[in-house]
Amino acid sequence: METQTLHEIDEELTKSEVAALKFLCIDFVTKKRLEGVKDAKDLFLRLNEQALLDENFFLAELLHTIGRFDLLRHLGTNKREIDIRLKKRTDSSSGVSPYRIMLYKLSEDTTDQNLQTIKFLMDKLPKSKLQASATLLDVLAEMEKMQMLGEDNLDELERILGECDKQLASMVQQFRNLQTREPHISRQVCPSPPQQEESMDISNTQNPLSIVETSPQDAPSLAAVVTDSQDLPTIIDTQEADHYYSLTRRPRGYCLIINNYSFQNARPLLDRKGTDKDEEELTRTFSKLHFEPQNKTDLSSSDMLKIITEFSEMDHSQMDAFVCCILSHGEKGAVLGTDGKPVAIRELTLPFARCRTLLKKPKLFFIQACQGKQLQRPVYIQADGDETPSDDEYEEDAQSVMLRSIPLEADFLIGMATVESYKSFRHIREGSVFIQALCKQLQNGLRSKEDIHSILTRVNREVSGRVLNGHKQMPEPRYTLTKKLVFTVD
Repeated sequence: METQTLHEIDEELTKSEVAALKFLCIDFVTKKRLEGVKDAKDLFLRLNEQALLDENFFLAELLHTIGRFDLLRHLGTNKREIDIRLKKRTDSSSGVSPYRIMLYKLSEDTTDQNLQTIKFLMDKLPKSKLQASATLLDVLAEMEKMQMLGEDNLDELERILGECDKQLASMVQQFRNLQTREPHISRQVCPSPPQQEESMDISNTQNPLSIVETSPQDAPSLAAVVTDSQDLPTIIDTQEADHYYSLTRRPRGYCLIINNYSFQNARPLLDRKGTDKDEEELTRTFSKLHFEPQNKTDLSSSDMLKIITEFSEMDHSQMDAFVCCILSHGEKGAVLGTDGKPVAIRELTLPFARCRTLLKKPKLFFIQACQGKQLQRPVYIQADGDETPSDDEYEEDAQSVMLRSIPLEADFLIGMATVESYKSFRHIREGSVFIQALCKQLQNGLRSKEDIHSILTRVNREVSGRVLNGHKQMPEPRYTLTKKLVFTVD
């Protein structure tokens, strides 16, 4: 885009409009980069760094959202043309998200009196973030940083708005209803155990592997999707090629393996004995799958984020996919660095959602870590089988509870070692139950040419059939894949 065009637009934008544009760009530009933005020129520079100004439409959508239809003339378009393009757009993972637009519209409809009331009711935010100069967009951004607000975490915002202005609260509720009726992504989960407090709709309690839909209160923008793996052809028909992810390049992509063993700086967390066995097996398995392993050991929370940023900023244009495996202690919705500090799963996935060279390519994350403190109780059945290692050789990758955070963009698969709020187990010599089963089933899947859904279903069956320290473990795959994913070997 021509510099003169951007200069002309910058000259006509007010300070508050620039602040609104910054808020709308939070999902595309890192917070650190946005902090230095003082005017529209700075913002355009940041957007250009992300290749978001290669086409005029992204900037046109931003201007359209804040109601500056008059500035669209600089881009050679108008309100009517943008309205038509927005209606025709089918890729829900591109452009400004409906969630962020909803928050912006909330700020536009909030009076000064309402804003003061909201700040008064916002007792969980630091007072320094609620100064008189703070706008509602500032408050909403702080709520997101504190994980009090997210596309699937609107309860606190709706509660506060309900005490302040019913009309504002209804805007949030309307967004929930719209997302429930017209889900823009899919998510697949395993049924929650009976003692789990979070609400789940169990569609078939007789089948421990049945796929269920989360309740609207839990994740209003998500709906379950089931892929019929029985219909998967042995050889993919060329006419159906567009239904499968392309995995023809060699290497297929990077496989980043973060293995946190030593927690000597974060006691009482124990060192994770047996985790090296997991790293070895993952390296061997994904090398066989034509990925290029990149192994990183004992990373603090900040180092984990640095590595994630580094890989998300790489050029993946000659790759077909990306894999990230994380072996660590964990909390609900987060993994821990060796310093004991949590890194939200959302912080690990979001940078890759912004990576243009991974657009429409599968991004796979496999996470061996607990997601809470609870243990699942087994229902015992009589069975004949091989002897398993003694219970006292199993440890738990656990810590305390944290707010959930899941990927919302398309083309992601998150393989969790356990469902939220529960512990996962690792053998001190043989490695974790989940990772070992995953590697075994991935290699079995090469021979049968099964898709990833079928493979992870078998992982669930294998892991859930074990009794460890008198308890059970149920992995949880989460999908926003838009095609079938099948690994083959040459």
